[in-house]
Amino acid sequence: MAFDRFDRFNEKVTLFFLKFVGPPSTAAPDHRGRVVTEDEVARETHARQAFERVVGPDGKAYLVERDGPTG
Repeated sequence: MAFDRFDRFNEKVTLFFLKFVGPPSTAAPDHRGRVVTEDEVARETHARQAFERVVGPDGKAYLVERDGPTG
């Protein structure tokens, strides 16, 4: 299909331009990322269990400590 060919072309062009005008990064824009360590997973799990995201009246998001063990 021509649409699939256009999508592949569009992706290649986008990746080419991201090298020059994209967000600052030292990795290739099509790089998959790195492996997350067990320590990072544990830290993220603890943060999600200990805090909750609350949006204040000013529209800003804040992390607030949960009240009890059930949250």
